[in-house]
Amino acid sequence: MINKSRLITGISGVRGIIDETLDSEIIKKFAMAFAGFLPQNARVILARDTRPSGNFFSKVAERILVEAGCEVYNLGCCPTPTAKLMTCKLQGDGAIIITASHNPAEWNGMKFVRSDGVFLNYSENKTLMDLFHKNTSFQKSGGQVFNISTVDVKNEHISRILAEINLTDLRNTKTTVTVDFCNGTGSIIVKDLFRELGIDVHYINDEPNGYFSHDPEPIPSNLQELGNEVRKNKSDIGFAIDPDADRVTIVDSTGSPVGEDKTLAIAVESFTQQKQGPVVTTLSTSQAVSDIALANKCEVQLTPVGEVHVVEKMLDIDAIIGGEGNGGVILTQISPGRDAATGIILILEAIAKSGRKFEKLLSNLPSYVIEKRKILCDISHIDTVVELFLRQHPKAHIHPIQDGFKIYLESNLNCPWVHLRPSNTEPVVRIISEARNTNQATKICQTMEKMLIKIQ
Repeated sequence: MINKSRLITGISGVRGIIDETLDSEIIKKFAMAFAGFLPQNARVILARDTRPSGNFFSKVAERILVEAGCEVYNLGCCPTPTAKLMTCKLQGDGAIIITASHNPAEWNGMKFVRSDGVFLNYSENKTLMDLFHKNTSFQKSGGQVFNISTVDVKNEHISRILAEINLTDLRNTKTTVTVDFCNGTGSIIVKDLFRELGIDVHYINDEPNGYFSHDPEPIPSNLQELGNEVRKNKSDIGFAIDPDADRVTIVDSTGSPVGEDKTLAIAVESFTQQKQGPVVTTLSTSQAVSDIALANKCEVQLTPVGEVHVVEKMLDIDAIIGGEGNGGVILTQISPGRDAATGIILILEAIAKSGRKFEKLLSNLPSYVIEKRKILCDISHIDTVVELFLRQHPKAHIHPIQDGFKIYLESNLNCPWVHLRPSNTEPVVRIISEARNTNQATKICQTMEKMLIKIQ
């Protein structure tokens, strides 16, 4: 459940309810802070998603940045991964993207990007927040605005994707597709991409107007409309894209959701069969991703949860592919962050290359079950809970990467495991477990939940 009582700030930027916790004054203050965070007379990329409030908020941010002496390159409405790659292409000092990502329609927000196209990390966000709370001001000076053609922006993204895939396989594929854009930015890129490839596709909610027909987060509970359309059209596969087009989730030919964690697993399997190199994902991502990469002789590196951690590690070790278990696929040579369009194409390439139906491809993945919970509790006792859990499981050990505690119940870095992630902003602990069957995954979560509640 999203906390609607306050403005939410964190490593993913800022989000709030329009005209309640987020208004033009908040946008102004953050735009001022970001101008202060960047070099003097900075070149700033500005973009937005399709929410109706985005155009107004974008104009507010643009005016403040110009008054601060910035050169503003306004991309208009486009996907977040497109804005990130254009930040690099245009040699921007940073970028502001007006979006609330997968949050409901009454929300909006701002994401902040540095010169390499990567979201601000924890330290950089802290600096930005300090500037925000100091009410950073400046002398009005003459910046400029450059409006960048949507066609140029779109073509740059599409050309980068096409350069990374086997065009012959995809152009010969017989796979039929249904895509739910949730009236977000995904249609701006994906429609032309499919047209270029000649793939048989049916679209729903494809008008980029921000009036979402359902809850926009691409999780199984929000895929009923897509599932119905897949069955109606007799499609082989369906894809759901979130409003800023950085995540994608799949339904199979029966219209049934296959789980967010499967998106990255299939993409990694396809990509690592063609190219060897490091693979990066998070502590909370399914073991299937690691198993697949290792089977294809690729090293696996885990990071704390969060796109910025994955991308920074990918760039540091020159990883070939990475991502998160929430439907986020990352090829940094295309865009330095999650990209739904890239994820879709890699999955379709995997199907085309295999010559099999999607369900057959899916059945060959390592079989694991993930259970997720979120509980209210006193997070100060989490160390004690971990100690008690380790006593009950003498073979268990903690992963050395710190992001809460990821505990493997057996001696090897494999399933079953449980990940406890206390919130930095509220008394909440997220529990993620993975095992080879539902009963075991559920039991692990239940055990942790009971221990956290009991110790208070």
